[in-house]
Amino acid sequence: VKKLSSTADPSFQRKEVCVMPYAIMRFEKRKGGPASAIEKHHERKKPRYASNPDVDTDRSHLNYHLVEPRHKYYAEIQSRIEQAQRKNPKLKVRRDSVKFIDTIVTATPDYLTQLPPEQVRRYFERALEFFSREVGAENIFSAVVHMDEKTPHLHLCFTPITVDGRLSAKEILGNRA
Repeated sequence: VKKLSSTADPSFQRKEVCVMPYAIMRFEKRKGGPASAIEKHHERKKPRYASNPDVDTDRSHLNYHLVEPRHKYYAEIQSRIEQAQRKNPKLKVRRDSVKFIDTIVTATPDYLTQLPPEQVRRYFERALEFFSREVGAENIFSAVVHMDEKTPHLHLCFTPITVDGRLSAKEILGNRA
């Protein structure tokens, strides 16, 4: 605690406040149709981003993958579902089934922007380790860190396949996202 000055009222003191950084996560359940548009954004396949003025394409070379997709997103999703169906022939995929989860992971902007790049990378690596344990590393098909916007963030996509081979976003996330 610092006193403002010797002439100030002694009962009035300014406190130095340390803001605690928060992890921020957003989950969106997706049915498969928007996979191509999401891939274009995450993988920076568009020449301009009119819908998001925060994207600085001059800094896109600073983006990096923690998990790089081997194929297009839709193919990644389908191959995981087909693999689950081979293991569990009773698995039925309805037309309205959630086929993948689009996740954004970041932190309090003031916290991330003051970290050196190697610590930012470690933050997102630890987030990936967490998701690998929680949803299964085999279900994650893309994890890309965007350093070309105001606040660094991780886009992580996974197919919600349970340990027993069912497609169930509800079981993995609950019914809230």
